[in-house]
Amino acid sequence: MAGPQFFHLQTYSRKPNKTGQSVEQVLAEARRDPMFSTHVSEPRPFRVIAGVSPHEVQRLHDEMVAAGSVAVTLKDGRVARRSIRTDRHTLLTAVASHPHLTAQIMERPEARRDYDAWVERNLTFLRGLFGERLVSVIEHVDEEHPHLHAYVLPLDDPACSARDLNPCWLAKSEAEAGARAEGHDDKTAVKHGNHAYRERARALQDQYHREVGLPSGLTRTGPKRERLSRQQWRARKDEASRNARTLRQMEEMVSDLADQEDELSASAERMARDLEARLHQAEVLHAEAEAERHAAAQDRAAAAAGRKEVAALRLAAEEEVRKIRSAAEQKATDLISAAEEIRAAAGREAEAGARKIQDDRRAFEAEKAMIARRVAQEAAAVAVLVLVGVLTGKVGRPAQGSGWEIRDRALRERVEALQIGSSLREAVTVVTSLWDRLKARLSAPELAREQENAAERVREHDLPAPAFRNREIGR
Repeated sequence: MAGPQFFHLQTYSRKPNKTGQSVEQVLAEARRDPMFSTHVSEPRPFRVIAGVSPHEVQRLHDEMVAAGSVAVTLKDGRVARRSIRTDRHTLLTAVASHPHLTAQIMERPEARRDYDAWVERNLTFLRGLFGERLVSVIEHVDEEHPHLHAYVLPLDDPACSARDLNPCWLAKSEAEAGARAEGHDDKTAVKHGNHAYRERARALQDQYHREVGLPSGLTRTGPKRERLSRQQWRARKDEASRNARTLRQMEEMVSDLADQEDELSASAERMARDLEARLHQAEVLHAEAEAERHAAAQDRAAAAAGRKEVAALRLAAEEEVRKIRSAAEQKATDLISAAEEIRAAAGREAEAGARKIQDDRRAFEAEKAMIARRVAQEAAAVAVLVLVGVLTGKVGRPAQGSGWEIRDRALRERVEALQIGSSLREAVTVVTSLWDRLKARLSAPELAREQENAAERVREHDLPAPAFRNREIGR
């Protein structure tokens, strides 16, 4: 049996309102304290659905209020902190009631399953609406209809303002502030605020119907609310039931596909039955659509306006694409020009580099030729010095052993640097032999004079050792 949804938000202060309701009274009624449960013929204990118990809600509320404070501007302009007034609304409650009778839910398994699914949808909706501020959700099943109570506390607000948690009240406050900012008087601002409150309340009920009521097979409003006839109301309830059944069937299909892959054939059979039921539903909806063609005409007019808007958007998009393409082409042209300039500069740099390499190679060849000439000159000069050294005594046979040796250190280093010792060995041997035979025929004064003449000629023709003498020749 389908019926209308019921969802209501209300805030309370510690100070009782005109009907005697307060934070303490509301939580005591939730706990089913005897003093506040006289409206229930047979009170039963509450069941915690989520969060904490009403006793714990009372404790959290009292601690929050004790720690809270509000900023107050004194006459002298100073700002002081004051404790929370007793008439400030510090607790937000939400009530959701199911149209099934409590007895039906207790006695009929199918009704119980529908009710449990409705409870879970309410939890999801409330958590999405209030987040961590939702501290408790409890269930009462000791009245005609089962219902849920949710309790929300502004735990993160030092001012402890529960009204700011109500999206409808928040819309009212923002609308009033906006109206005053535009220069309207208080009366007009309040009018704007009340209108915003009603609009937000309707939007909240629509949201609740989408997320909770419709999947649960409940109608958005009751028959009296829309002034429907009994027949129209019955049709509306039947439609809500069909919608709920369709949603449940879709959920069951998804669950079957995910959790029962090993029963593929059975799942396919169930899907066939579901499709047959949905086909029947489509036929019913088609019949109903005939009665809605007048509304469809209005939809077509709106669609035509939408098409015009789409056409305008398409033209704007095409123009934007043209601009982007033009900019891209210009950018590509610029990039190509820059690339050509870079390539030309690179070519010039390459030519300059090639010329420099050629210049360096020519300089290297010239230096190499000069070094070769100097090495040849040095080798010739050193060879002369070695041969003359035979006459002056700087070169001769060693005291022990065979061969020959250079006794002058500087000359020896020049021979070693040029690596010509082996090349001079034969010439030195011949000159040494000739000089030995000649010395045997000369007197001492003649010998001294010949040696002095040889030394003088060496001094006249000796070349200074080149700067590269100590380099490793031939490497």
